Amino acid sequence: MTIDPRHLANLLAIATHGSFNRAAAALNLSQPALSKSIALLEHRLGVSVFDRTTRGSTLTKAGEILLRRARSLETLISDAEAEVHMQAGGVEGPLRIGATPSVMLDLIPAVLEQVTAGRGACSISVVEGLDDHMMPALLRGEIDLLVGPVGGLRPPPDSVVEQFLCDDPFLLATGAAHRLAERHEITLDELADEAWVLPMPGSLFHRHVEGLFMAAGIAWPKDAIHTNSLALSEQLVLEGRRIMLMTWLQGMTPGGRGLKHITLPGAGTRRIGIRHRKETALPALGEAVVAAAQDVVRRYREAG
Repeated sequence: MTIDPRHLANLLAIATHGSFNRAAAALNLSQPALSKSIALLEHRLGVSVFDRTTRGSTLTKAGEILLRRARSLETLISDAEAEVHMQAGGVEGPLRIGATPSVMLDLIPAVLEQVTAGRGACSISVVEGLDDHMMPALLRGEIDLLVGPVGGLRPPPDSVVEQFLCDDPFLLATGAAHRLAERHEITLDELADEAWVLPMPGSLFHRHVEGLFMAAGIAWPKDAIHTNSLALSEQLVLEGRRIMLMTWLQGMTPGGRGLKHITLPGAGTRRIGIRHRKETALPALGEAVVAAAQDVVRRYREAG
């Protein structure tokens, strides 16, 4: 016997409304009927999903797991309805893509252009965010694909599939007027007193940059503007006085947006890829995005 989805929906309502009474009112159920639903769920699984005290009820660890699944189920049902309605109207989708800032300026636009060229109407949403926020959104089913750094010290949960796209070396970027702009190679210890633009905490990019300074035994720059906006970062560097770390993939836009790229020995390489949930098959539009990303990266390599 499997879990009754109605019990998960009732659990979600209790968590959403904050109490059995308010959830029962929202569901148009009696409070005893709602309590019986949760009791049946607990009996089915042989665990408690709520810790009940005189001050109210809080979710147990098992309850938190079920709540996450209940939210995913709600999203899945909503997506199924939206997809059927869109298909009836001649629209392919919906597809929700999450992307970290470092792939938003170059890779994502190239992928979307290739996917949508010559295709009929389609509905694609793109959400930008840091790794620490995007992975939970993927697990909750709020996005279908996550494009950005993969690998690293913390592997993804077993429920997530990673598809590798490319290695992405770190470089130093300056404006054309910067005194270092004509250098072809430079070491990090030469840059300790420079004015920097640096990423904010919450991303693999920030952790890599922080580790780079620590490994080199160099103090975190004092003169720095911290932002996760690549557009702002590049504009600040183009103004001429500041420098930043960027990657090969970020610099693949034709013309490089006027930035000068300098090899930084020991700066390391990150891995870029696509993540999606193992339990949910990608729609054709999602598969097209994965294929286009692989093709774009291949063309970048050939041009690089």
